[in-house]
Amino acid sequence: MNPNASSTAFYAPGAYDNPVGASGRGRTIAAFHLAQGDVDALSKTIEMRRDVLNKLMSPSAVGHWLTTDRLEIARTVGKIQLLRLTSKGLIECNNSLNGSGSISTTLVLVSRWRTQMRNGYSGFTLVHFSALSG
Repeated sequence: MNPNASSTAFYAPGAYDNPVGASGRGRTIAAFHLAQGDVDALSKTIEMRRDVLNKLMSPSAVGHWLTTDRLEIARTVGKIQLLRLTSKGLIECNNSLNGSGSISTTLVLVSRWRTQMRNGYSGFTLVHFSALSG
């Protein structure tokens, strides 16, 4: 998602079943992919809207990634903070996918979460995000 694009929408899942399990980590990594513009490979240079991450993950999960130096605040546009993955965050995502991270997941789970957040799924809520102003 280009943070400066007009408006966009995603389907937000409910609460994490288990944020520290394989599915939870898959959801987190999927949220980063979508918030960076549905990219194939995550980057530490692409900004992500905090409001989008709060809906796709949760405010507490985003806060955890910030306080553990895996995300950083890049800038603020209007009232919206734009975040970036740090080197530590990018390494954590990559390690999770190759089985050497603190929490492992699979590409299959990440892909499933991306598809469900993009296209909808039972229990997900469509959330529209307006264009950034400022």
